[in-house]
Amino acid sequence: MSLRNSRSGFTLIELLVVIAVIGILMAMLMPAVQQVREAARRTNCSSNIRQLAIAATNYEGRFKRLPDGLWCSLQDTSAPSPVYNLQYYSRNLFQLILPDIEQENIYKRWNFTQTRQAAVSNTLDPATGQVGQGSITAVRIPAYICPSDVDIDVSFEHNFSNIGYSRGWMGIGSYLGNGGTFSTYAGDVNMRSDGAFFMTGPGSKPFTNQNNLRPNDRAANHAQFRDGTSRTFLFGERYHVDQNFDSILVPSHARFPIRGFGAWGWVGGFNGTAQVLGSTAVPLNYTTPATATANFTFVDARLSAFGSGHPAGANFAFADGSTTFIADIIDYDTYRALSTRRGNEIIFGTLD
Repeated sequence: MSLRNSRSGFTLIELLVVIAVIGILMAMLMPAVQQVREAARRTNCSSNIRQLAIAATNYEGRFKRLPDGLWCSLQDTSAPSPVYNLQYYSRNLFQLILPDIEQENIYKRWNFTQTRQAAVSNTLDPATGQVGQGSITAVRIPAYICPSDVDIDVSFEHNFSNIGYSRGWMGIGSYLGNGGTFSTYAGDVNMRSDGAFFMTGPGSKPFTNQNNLRPNDRAANHAQFRDGTSRTFLFGERYHVDQNFDSILVPSHARFPIRGFGAWGWVGGFNGTAQVLGSTAVPLNYTTPATATANFTFVDARLSAFGSGHPAGANFAFADGSTTFIADIIDYDTYRALSTRRGNEIIFGTLD
């Protein structure tokens, strides 16, 4: 008599049960995996923004002043630009700190001569002599990009035809200098210079009715941070997602979608405040409301806003070089107080 063979394999029901169990386990594990990945991205972002704070501090140590937030020329109509009309020209803090973030090769290629032609030259592709993706302004700077941000790993084309605006391909960044309590639009009567960075140079007060600005202003130094370097923002994040901004404000009032703002290589005068400076004019992680109407008030509010792709807050670097993740439920008065360097405000509560 022969022995019966033992049954091997699964029945269809058993196989379905196994698949269901695996699916449940994966569903349980995925949030944990995503949390781990986001924690790693947030840590990487914190490292980036701390590097920027240290770079600015090193700059202050060498020159006894922080980098110019946005050095601005006066209007120059003396001669046509060789490629496009740029009557206002500038340099900004993200260009000036390049040597301190291990980007000295880019810094050495940058033309810092204080002329309109020099500013334009940085936006040109050396191979063609025209604006193009081979320009130095189009270079992607890893230290300027938060891994939780989106749509900014390639350069963005700015095709402005207006005078005073940079043209060409621009590398976009996730970080903004602290411009205080109001940073956009530069020609607004409410524009202020109470943050760590602000407009400097001959065009630092574009219009006579801007009572909060000073002509021929100079960058601040640490001695002017009377609120304390550990209680004053130096840098914060900007997040490049805002569907309402893109659908309501573009192109009638904002020329480009939100992912086109944050050009570290901006060379076009005082209009660059929207590119390189943020402020506490609106709460942390402010986005354009669905009820917004197409006007510049909503454009300026969104382009001022600090925010991030991290859940429930954003990374900030302080003037003493420290970094903190600040929750977006922070008390608004406290938040604004942290953006001024000598406002004498009392800061209540914790920061996160």
